[in-house]
Amino acid sequence: MNLYPSLSKRDGSQWLVWLASASRHLPELGRALQFLQSASESMDAAHTVDARQLAQRLRQAGGKYIGQARCPSAASCDKIACRLDTLGAWLGQELQHGRWSVEAGEALLGLGSHVLLRVFGQCEGADDRAGVLVRSVRQFARDWLQWLDRLPQSSSERALTVYPVAMQDQLGIVEPVVWWKALATTDRVVLTGLVEEDIRGMAETQPSAAVNWRSFDKRWRRLRLKGLLEYLDEPVLLAELLRKSAVDDFEAAQAIAHLRRAGRAREAIVQAEQWMRALPKSPVLAAALFDLYMADGWDDEALALAVQQYAYDPHPDWIDRLACLNTPAARAQTAIWRQQV
Repeated sequence: MNLYPSLSKRDGSQWLVWLASASRHLPELGRALQFLQSASESMDAAHTVDARQLAQRLRQAGGKYIGQARCPSAASCDKIACRLDTLGAWLGQELQHGRWSVEAGEALLGLGSHVLLRVFGQCEGADDRAGVLVRSVRQFARDWLQWLDRLPQSSSERALTVYPVAMQDQLGIVEPVVWWKALATTDRVVLTGLVEEDIRGMAETQPSAAVNWRSFDKRWRRLRLKGLLEYLDEPVLLAELLRKSAVDDFEAAQAIAHLRRAGRAREAIVQAEQWMRALPKSPVLAAALFDLYMADGWDDEALALAVQQYAYDPHPDWIDRLACLNTPAARAQTAIWRQQV
């Protein structure tokens, strides 16, 4: 629907005169025109510069336009949202023309990823009380994923493009399932390779009874990987992630359960025994290790563990657990405990 039929008949040169005049009184409009001029000028020169130089020029123009505000106020959030909408409209039109080379198209989409990474950081601590900025970021991200379909990328190249951006959305501004669906269509070998590299680069933690806020520093990366691996149904990588990042006995027990589901029962036992030596009085870890012993037929070890834990805390749960062992020694010990209750 054309809201301004008469204005639509005027040519571009007339529009520029009006907008330039208005921009003297509207700073945001002037800033937008400067970006549009700079970005369009870079694209006009796309055939005369190499792809790397073009990508750099576009990123510089986009970064300057969006700005570097940290913890923006409500008013600043409105401005950033407006800039993001304007930049997205320009990007969409440039990609829709289809006159650009593959390299130029990649440079345009590289601008999109650069801007997303910038605004993800700006959203941290933002006073976006009206939700204006979040809505703009979500829409821009969805558009960016759709724009990727216009490039003749292989599924492996798409994984390399989308994964870094999806992992940086630490606040979950865009619904995680949107990212996971996009990544699920990429090359699985390349994608899991990127995840493995991330897991290898993580500092290994040891479960502790003295957990404080520092233990959860930068936990967002672990949570993002966990969500992705659960969506992709990758039990082996998920088990390794949880094993390497557990900070308390509850997370350690969760890691043990996933190691077992991934078919790594013996490794789960070794890991659980190691953690039990560090946290000998943890009932959560003890219960997980007891189940492993039972499932693997280690009856003597299961009995010894139950006796040790009951000595620490004579909880009735251990009577019930030991009753499930159903060996002569276990039945005898269970009878003694029941007499003592």
